Formats: sequence, structure tokens, C-alpha cells
Amino acid sequence: MSPDAQSQPMEQLRQLWKHRWIVISSVALALCLDALWVLRQPKVYAATAVLQFEPNPPRPLGRQVEDLDSSGVGSYWNIREYYETQYRVVKSRSVAEGVVRRLGLQHDPDFMGVAASRRSSFRSVSVAQAAMMLVGRIRVEPVKESRLMNIVVEDHSPRRAQLLANTLVDVYVQRNLDHRLGSTRDAVRWLSNQLDELRENLSRAEDSLQTFRREHNIVSENFIDQRNILGNRISQLSEAFTQAQTRRFALAARTAEVLRAERDVLRSLQAVSSGMAIDAPLAERVRWRDQVGVAMSQLTAPEFLTSTVLTSMRTQFEIALREESTSEIRYLQQSLELRGARARTNSVVSLFRAEVANIRGATEAELRGVQRSENSVRAELLIAQRQAVELNQQEMMYSRLARERENHSKIYGIVLERTTEGNLMRDLQVNNMSVLEYALLPAVPIKPRVPLSLAVGGIAGVMLGLLGAVLAVLADRTVRSRADVEEGLRTPVLGFLPMVTGRGMRNQYKYRYGDVQPQEGPVENLDLVVHSHPTSMIAELARGIRTNLLFMSPDTPFQTLMVTSASPREGKTFTAVSLAISLAQSGKRVLLVDADLRRPRIHKVFKVRPPVGLTSVLIGEATADEALIETEVPNLSLLPCGPIPPNPAELLHSQKASELMVYLRTQFDRIVFDSPPITAVTDALALGPQLDGVVLVVRVRQTRRDQAAGVLRQLRALGSKVVGVVVNGIQPNDDSPSYYYAGQYDYSPHPTEPPAARPDA
Repeated sequence: MSPDAQSQPMEQLRQLWKHRWIVISSVALALCLDALWVLRQPKVYAATAVLQFEPNPPRPLGRQVEDLDSSGVGSYWNIREYYETQYRVVKSRSVAEGVVRRLGLQHDPDFMGVAASRRSSFRSVSVAQAAMMLVGRIRVEPVKESRLMNIVVEDHSPRRAQLLANTLVDVYVQRNLDHRLGSTRDAVRWLSNQLDELRENLSRAEDSLQTFRREHNIVSENFIDQRNILGNRISQLSEAFTQAQTRRFALAARTAEVLRAERDVLRSLQAVSSGMAIDAPLAERVRWRDQVGVAMSQLTAPEFLTSTVLTSMRTQFEIALREESTSEIRYLQQSLELRGARARTNSVVSLFRAEVANIRGATEAELRGVQRSENSVRAELLIAQRQAVELNQQEMMYSRLARERENHSKIYGIVLERTTEGNLMRDLQVNNMSVLEYALLPAVPIKPRVPLSLAVGGIAGVMLGLLGAVLAVLADRTVRSRADVEEGLRTPVLGFLPMVTGRGMRNQYKYRYGDVQPQEGPVENLDLVVHSHPTSMIAELARGIRTNLLFMSPDTPFQTLMVTSASPREGKTFTAVSLAISLAQSGKRVLLVDADLRRPRIHKVFKVRPPVGLTSVLIGEATADEALIETEVPNLSLLPCGPIPPNPAELLHSQKASELMVYLRTQFDRIVFDSPPITAVTDALALGPQLDGVVLVVRVRQTRRDQAAGVLRQLRALGSKVVGVVVNGIQPNDDSPSYYYAGQYDYSPHPTEPPAARPDA
């Protein structure tokens, strides 16, 4: 962890320690107020009685006989819910009213908290008002892992507290018994009213069942045999119906084929019907005979192929064709022999057509018979299926009626049994609540609790004091540490300068290198301490600032630097003088310019009263060489302010000022400008852009962070290059370099020399 990160918590603790008086005052005030409050509180006594729960009370009639009031009996969650309910019942207004009535508390002015001087005019209050006051004094404390409950009653009188606690448990136990008996009586009354209705329901259910059996001729309650018979019949009819359908489909196909064949034969013969005439020309006659032969060969249906008549006619047709063919060769066209042969052929063809029609009619007749058989089987199957549905409906209705009768019978039996048991339990008066211990007379008050009250008051005082201290720290918006600068201002810290006083310098422990040097004398001029005490911590810190500036730009060192601050009295002049002296001590030619043209102070530091100065050079009354003054510090020259002008900002921003800057750069290695505060005047804002860099001085616990951030924004917005920040006014243990200032880091060859006391700030 870095030193800065470690110093942050310490800084916060130091800030809180500065406001420790707030914590001390808050604790003292809280303890005093708490003590006064405790002394004014009246004494309160507490009497405690113990009750015992019995979730499963005794059952003289046996375990089989259940109590109609099953309070507390059941699962774990039911018992827990019962206990929680009873805890609230104890503190209920109804129980408290019972105690008030029994003891007459509504007439007791002492119980009602009436002062002795006003008791003569006291009037009785209502029972409800007294009960509500009693409820506020009752406390219920369950005993863990047990069935016990502590009932605590608080009162200003120890005897009355005892009386109230004992009366409360008696009233509660009696109320619990009355509640159980009342529940049992109500349950028995309700069960007795239900018995008549249940008896009538049972009688109606039995009558309905008998009527149904009589109407449907149900002799046996077993419907399985009837379902089996109907199932077998439906299976047989389904099989027969399937067979009839299959046969009908086959006959329908065959009939369609026969019809198609007959239609084809008739169509082919119709095409050559002219050749059938006896006196038809020979060519037409031959074509007709050939077509008849083709038609006979197309009859391929089984009915035609298996017909013996058609087979015989085919033979006769062939014989007639041969005779006709022979006659055509032997005889003339109009001969009687030829005409007779053709007539015989026509006769055979006519008989053939008639036989085809007969076969077709026989096939159609067979198909109609099969269809009638199928319809008959279908009708029988539908009747059987309807009978099966009716049987299922009868079975369902019968089962429902039987079930209703059975349910009514069971309910009636249960209610009759519970009514009998309830009458017996009502006479036994069993209670599941009992008093284990009555309250004793309390000897010691429980309130007020003096140690606890004082402890709470002390803790409250500490918390309020810490809160006040934290608020005071948070309200402080000033710079307090290195982290405030680096994190809040986003600007590097060049170094630190301590808060210096004459006494602090006299007590400071020297920081020495090498051989022992002569003791340095007392500080006569605090602003020149870096020169007068070069081995002091302040001088070393100033040289550290110088080193940081050199390392920030080693190739092109800052030749001109302006030292400024946000507000007056933040140490900018001291910082400018110390930085200029430390630069001169490094062997460089250094010029310190007092650019504070409103409240110049550097001439007082070096104790000079020059007649001319910077303003004289800028208005042309003197040359730069005439205004320069050699100081007692080697290599350090001074350009004082000179006469205070009426227009400082215009002078610093003039052409003459630029020319002077160019001339001074040729004469000196380093030039340090002490400028006025930025928030007071704008002179520094006009001078800053003309220089190589600007150093901002902030003072611990004086410069506000927001004010310093605003100054940095102004400088950068106008083109000034802000080199870094110097933290001034550091006190011992304020920040990371505090060990330098406190004399805790020593390169001296005499480590046994005791360190001096820390300087005052």
C-alpha cells in the first residue's frame, strides 16, 4: 500500500480527533439527561405465573373417542398455530375484562394511575378502559422447548402485581374450559339437528334403489353375466355381418362384370346388324359372322365360362357357320338351301343372346338375396348393441343409487356415533390448560434499569458525538492532505512547506550532511530561513521543490515561473522567496520579481526601499538595470514592485512588459515572479500566459478545494501552463513528508543526539 493510501485513514482520524470536544460534550449531556430521566421514573414490579398446555388432554372414554373440540391436536404446524393463538388470547381484552370485573379495578384509582391529590375527585371508568390499561401491563413469554408459558403482569405495587397475575391465570383457565364446553355443546346441538335429516335422506335412498330394481326386473346385482352374453352375441353378429358384406362385395363385382360383358356383346352385334338379314350381301354376312365369333370369345366372366348352355351354343354356332359356308359355295344367293342355312345360324345367335340375358338376370337375383341377408344381420346387430347400451345405463344408475344409499348410511352412522360421544365428553369437563405455578410476591423492581439506561445513554451520546464530528469534518472543504490535491485538483504536488514560526525554528532538530557544522543562530527573518538556515528541514523541502521542477522538464527547464495562490495569506510570497533562494543556491543566476503590484511585500523581506522598480520600468521612468537590486543571497537579484500603479493589469499585459521579459531572459537563468492572488485580482491571469510555468500555492486548512480547482481552470483556460501545486502550512503528522519536518529522518553521523521538540504551528 502506498504512503498516501496509508495516510488517508490517519488523516481522517486526526480530523475527527480535532473535534473530540463534540463527542465528549455529547456523551456528558446524554448521561446527565439519562440520569435525570431514570431518577424521575417510578418503580415497576413484575409478578410471574406459569401455565402448562396439554395438547392431548386425558380421555377417560379411551383413545378411540375423539374430543369434539380438537384444540391443539394435530400436526406440528397446527400445534404451533394453537400456541400462538393462546398467547394472544391471554392478552385479549375479553380476558382482561374478566379480571377487571372480578377485582373491581375500574373503581381503583391507584390502579388507574391517579395521583393522590386527585383521588378524592376520581370517578369510576368503564370496564373496557380499565381492561385496556391492564392489557398494556401483561407480557406473555413462551418457554422454549416446552409446553409452558410465563404470564408476567407489571404494576407499581408488588402485591397488586401478584394479585393481577394470579387472577389473570384463573380467568384464562376458566375461560378456556368454558370455551371447550361451549364448543362441545354447540357441536352436539348441531349433530342432533342433522340426525333427522340424515335419517330421511337414507330412507329416500333405499326407496329409490328398490323402485329401480322393481321397474327393471333386476334380480341380481351382478351385471357381469348379462354383459358377457350380450358381448358374445354382438361378436357373432359382427362376424356374420362382415361375411355378408364380403359376399355382397364379390357378387356386386361379378354382376358388374356380367353387365359389362353383355353390354359389349350387344354393342358389337349392333354395329353389324345389317349382316344378320337372310338376303344380306355375302360380304356383310361374312363380317357379321366374324363379329359374332369375336363377341362370343369376349365372354370371359366365370358365369359365362362355366355355363354349359353357352358352350353348347358355341358348338352349334360353329356347325351352322360351316353349313352356311358350304351352302354359299354350292348354291346361289337366292337359293332356298342358302337361305335355310342362314336362318339356322341366326336362330343359334338369338338363342345365344337370350342365354346371356338369363345369366345376367340370375346374377342380379343372387346379389339381391345377399343384400337382404346383410340387412337382416345389420338389424340384429343394432338391436344387440342397443341392448348393451341400455344394460350399461342400468348398471350405472343402479351403482349410483347403491352408492348414494351407502354414503347416507355411513354419514348417518358417523353422526350418530359422534353425537353419543359428544354427550359423554360434555359431562366429563376435561381441560387442556392448567396452572403450574401461581405468582409470588416480587421483591425487586424491574424498572427503571439504571445500568442499562446509562449504557444506552452513553452509547447514544457517543454515536451523536461521532455523527457531529463527522459532519464537522465533511463540512470542512479545505485542503487537508496530499490526496486532496492530487485527487481533487488533478494536479501533481511539487512539494510541501511547513508552518513556520520563530519558536518552531528554534526548537527544530537540524538536518545535516557529512561533518558537523557550526550551530546556526536563531531565525531573525522567517521569509529568508532557506538562506539563513540552509541545513534546516525547510531548506531541504524547498530544495525538494526545486528538484521536482527540474525533473519535470529536464531538457527544457522552466526559465520563467510565476508563484501565485487562490486567496491572500496562503504563503505565496514565502514560497516564491524560498524557491528563488533554493534555485540561487544551485549556482544559477536567479531573479526574483515582485509582480504583486497591489500589495507588494518582497522589498520588506529583503529590507530595501528602492525608489524605482517594475512599475517604473514598465512606464519608462527607469531601465531594468537601474531597477535591479543585488540581495544578500548569492546569485539572487531582486526586481521590486516600485510605486503602486492605478492600472496593474494593463501594465502587466502591455508591450513594454513583453519587451522586459525578453530582456530579462537574456540576463538570468531563472526568473521567479511573485504575483497577487487570483481570486482577488486578475493580474496573475494576465501574466501567466507570458511565462513558462505557473506554481499554485495552497494552504492546509485554509484554501478550499473548489476555490483552488476554479483557479486552475481559469489559468488553463487563458493558456497558462500549470506546473504543479505547493502545499504550504503543513503541521507535524499532516502528510507523508511530516517525518522530515518532525526530525525523524537523520543522515547525521551522531544518531545519539536527541531530537528536538516539534515546532509549533
